[in-house]
Amino acid sequence: MTSTWTQAQAVLANEGRLVLVGLAPQPLAIHQTTLFSFLKQQVRGHYGSAPEHVEQLVSLVGHHRLDLSGSISDVLPLAEAPRCVERIVKKEGGPIRLVLKP
Repeated sequence: MTSTWTQAQAVLANEGRLVLVGLAPQPLAIHQTTLFSFLKQQVRGHYGSAPEHVEQLVSLVGHHRLDLSGSISDVLPLAEAPRCVERIVKKEGGPIRLVLKP
């Protein structure tokens, strides 16, 4: 999460907003507070765990307002669900997002 936050912070535009969805155990740090404030940038958080949030994400992707393709580590058949969970728990291959295809 820390490297993702650092990368996202580096590309925020003037009055840019970074929306964090979900939880992470690492603290967040703003490295250039003067520039961050001068550019009127914002960080917002969203817990994102209710079923309607998944529907909102699917809608955003469907309307091409959100592109998650860069964070998809692998697409696997639905039958591989137990193996996907194991890969995530053991962090095999550094998975970011594993997608199950029916």
